[in-house]
Amino acid sequence: MLSRLLPVLLTAGLLSAVPAVASAEPAPTTPPPAVVPTAAPAPQRIVMTERPRVKGTARFGRTLQRSVGRYSVGGLRFRTQWLRNGKAIKGATRASYKPRVRDVGHTIAVRVTVSRPGYTTIAPRSPRRTVKHVRDVRKTVKYSVKTNGKMTTSVPAFRRQVQQILDDPRGWRAGGIAFKRVKSGGSMTIVLSQASRVPSYSSGCSSTWSCRVGRHVIINQERWKHASPAWNKSRSTTLLGYRHMVVNHEVGHWLGWNHASCGGKGKKAPVMMQQSKGRNGCTFNPWPKPSERNVPRYR
Repeated sequence: MLSRLLPVLLTAGLLSAVPAVASAEPAPTTPPPAVVPTAAPAPQRIVMTERPRVKGTARFGRTLQRSVGRYSVGGLRFRTQWLRNGKAIKGATRASYKPRVRDVGHTIAVRVTVSRPGYTTIAPRSPRRTVKHVRDVRKTVKYSVKTNGKMTTSVPAFRRQVQQILDDPRGWRAGGIAFKRVKSGGSMTIVLSQASRVPSYSSGCSSTWSCRVGRHVIINQERWKHASPAWNKSRSTTLLGYRHMVVNHEVGHWLGWNHASCGGKGKKAPVMMQQSKGRNGCTFNPWPKPSERNVPRYR
């Protein structure tokens, strides 16, 4: 019956077409409001009210301390860096510092890096201090350098190293004696001598060793070039160390010191001990001990 009425109903417009099924689509959404990042607070300032300082006596052999200074806030962290002539000294980052050989005659200062979370880091420096020798100059000795015989080593290098040894703050300079090389004359002559000519200065001198006769400090060229068998056998020092020792030893004779002996097994040998020949239980030492340099005997 329904099948017969359907055409009639459609014709009469009483029935409409079944609507198509719409595709599923998400309902439009409102985008979330943009998140505006909160600005970090600007770092606060650390105000220095007192500069760091280098405390103590600025001399070779003394120990210096640093103060960190004073600042407007507490809870600070400090990092230390010692400076030579304004440049960082490698490894010198502790609160104390003992001046080194190369510091003498140069300036020392300390840089303290000051920090705290939330504050701008600052790095103030102390005023500079000049490092002096152990003692100020008491006497200046003028000396000249000569050669004797055939030279098989560099004479300019010999002159340069001799002056470095005499200027070294560990040597006779620690006794307040300054040495100035002049072209000729002076009160002392340092001679680099061919080994076979060393005995020409005195029957007490040998072609094997260095010697001192009157104003002449005679350095045996073979010893200068090769050190001595006893020194080399030790393997605890160097050729440069031997050169330091032999110059200091023979100049010590010129200053008036006689030979010394070992003070006990394991102790440093006096520089006036004949270390070229052996050490008798002492350790090799190229520099005058305090007991040798404290009361220098000037000629």
